[in-house]
Amino acid sequence: MRVLQICPKPPVPSIDGGCLAMNAMTEGFVSNGAKVKILTASTNKHPLRLEHLDKAYLEKTSIEGIQIETEFDIRDAYISLFNGASYNISRFFAHHFAVVLENVLSRHHYDVIHLESLYATPYIETIRRHAPNALVSLRSHNHEHQIWEQRWKASRNPISRLALRHLSKSLERYEKDILNHIDALVAISELEAEGYKNWGYSGPLFIAGFGIDIQPEASPSSPVPNSDKSKLKLFHIGAMDWGPNKEGVDWFVEKVWPELYPKHPHIELHLAGKGMDSSWYSNHPKVFNHGEVPDAKVFSMQNDLLVVPLLRGAGVRVKIVEAMAQGIPVATTTLGSTGLGLEGHGCLLDTKPEGMAAALSELLDNPDRLHSMRTNSLEVVHARFDRHRIGKDVLEFYGNHV
Repeated sequence: MRVLQICPKPPVPSIDGGCLAMNAMTEGFVSNGAKVKILTASTNKHPLRLEHLDKAYLEKTSIEGIQIETEFDIRDAYISLFNGASYNISRFFAHHFAVVLENVLSRHHYDVIHLESLYATPYIETIRRHAPNALVSLRSHNHEHQIWEQRWKASRNPISRLALRHLSKSLERYEKDILNHIDALVAISELEAEGYKNWGYSGPLFIAGFGIDIQPEASPSSPVPNSDKSKLKLFHIGAMDWGPNKEGVDWFVEKVWPELYPKHPHIELHLAGKGMDSSWYSNHPKVFNHGEVPDAKVFSMQNDLLVVPLLRGAGVRVKIVEAMAQGIPVATTTLGSTGLGLEGHGCLLDTKPEGMAAALSELLDNPDRLHSMRTNSLEVVHARFDRHRIGKDVLEFYGNHV
């Protein structure tokens, strides 16, 4: 099967959850014999640097990047208040990207056009003109409008609330309407799929979770690192220039850590991620700011328990699945676990500061439970999040509808 994967940002380097999810799908397709080409936007925030990619990856993906400008422009956003268009979508469309897409479609036949997220859908019209027989599928990462809905509801500035509400509502209208223009839908979770059904979508629908590369060295029988409760290291890693990550870490450091640390003075909290100012959290005891680290996996394996204190956002938390694949238990909020179904499977859940502090304190007092959570983490990830199996299942789904 020949698949054209269109991405709103490069899947590699995989510096955030969206990139990881796209690359997992690419690798899943390739490992199951699909012929894949990636056509991606390359932006100032997420540039494609071909010189940093190895030859094998270039050969198996034929990745091609087109430079476009997607940064938020207040003037264009203001104009959208009057024309009814979704500015969040229009800023991802570039005429020269469409021209390159036309050329790609004219040179090669593709069975499936796999659109990575709602932000790749502005090119459906171009695809229909130049590849009328291809199956056009949307890979949904989130109900995108929900992120903006949470932002306007949280804003206390009346003018900002008005603007953010418009951006959320116009995006929601677009998100509903685009369901009439696709041939298939691949949702990242059952919760996302139910949302589309509630909107009236009745076309081919498949649920495919976030996939990861299952490493043979990570097995439920592997030893537990740093299992001494007196040296337990909590950590968070994520892009701190993304609002929900910063807000969540602030919440944890300011409201949970003061409840937890005095009872367990030998624990530590290690924070890492791009966009992190070196001065952040310097006044809190045993909180270490590492900034951007060269290898997220190595950093994670140096610690014991991942904290994902998410208070707003949508979609599946890639970092949770990746940590559990390394045998690392997770403490998160109910929102953080949305779409994963992981409660009781290596994952602590609580949304209130005192509740999360109490759950973590109980864990610190029961080190055997850490081992149990680690075993559960590995078992559930092996069963549900193998990218090779997910790629195989999605290709079979496509094969039934091409």
